[in-house]
Amino acid sequence: METNLLEIKKLNVSFSGFHAVSDVDLNVKEGEIHVVIGPNGAGKSTLMDLLTGQTKPTSGQVLFEGNNITGKEPGIIASKYHIGRKFQGPNVFDNMTVYENVEIALKGYTTILKALTYKRTKDKKDKIKEILEAIQLFDKKDMMASELSHGQRQWLEIGMVMAQSPKLIILDEPVAGMTDVETYKTGEMVKQLAGEHTMIVIEHDMEFVEQIAQTVTVLHQGKVLAEGTFEEIKNNPKVIQVYLQDENGEGY
Repeated sequence: METNLLEIKKLNVSFSGFHAVSDVDLNVKEGEIHVVIGPNGAGKSTLMDLLTGQTKPTSGQVLFEGNNITGKEPGIIASKYHIGRKFQGPNVFDNMTVYENVEIALKGYTTILKALTYKRTKDKKDKIKEILEAIQLFDKKDMMASELSHGQRQWLEIGMVMAQSPKLIILDEPVAGMTDVETYKTGEMVKQLAGEHTMIVIEHDMEFVEQIAQTVTVLHQGKVLAEGTFEEIKNNPKVIQVYLQDENGEGY
């Protein structure tokens, strides 16, 4: 029987009377790739903010491995419960090499003492090598991050999230601005990460969603509109009407 790693129960948040997230129930199974889609303003990023502590809910619960993490501080959620998030734009250190970017994420400086006593051991070197190979940047380890393409910078940030050994990785529009080749490579990368990590992915690119998704949740106006496999979602009349319909009135 598959276990729910994350359980969201009747989650709500309002801003000045506007219901950004309204009575959302959502379960994410351990080891799966769970994709969240929906129109702009549907509440996708706000929901991720609620999961990671950037926003405090008005009501409802977020349970992670059975622990109530509702409203806890972002640092606690990241370090104690091992939830890592990659935001929409790449956020890397341009004045450092690719290797150094992953290394600084691996160090996890939480105290001055840890920073002063850090040593580049064989285990740490092996871990960095493993991450760089997983994100297809080992051959570029000595390049400055500023020299990477947009897609490679996105991969580097995924690697920096991986370095924190998260149980749950949240990716916010990871293929935005990528070429078709980079998008496909990112999809294969995400699929390789699944199992060892549980993944929540927010995305608009339906070909990418089809490539990676095991479960798809559709948000609309802050509520769950539908949930199922990609095939079920792409053929759902309600989803086609509010999201997947193109300017000619045709579905995906």
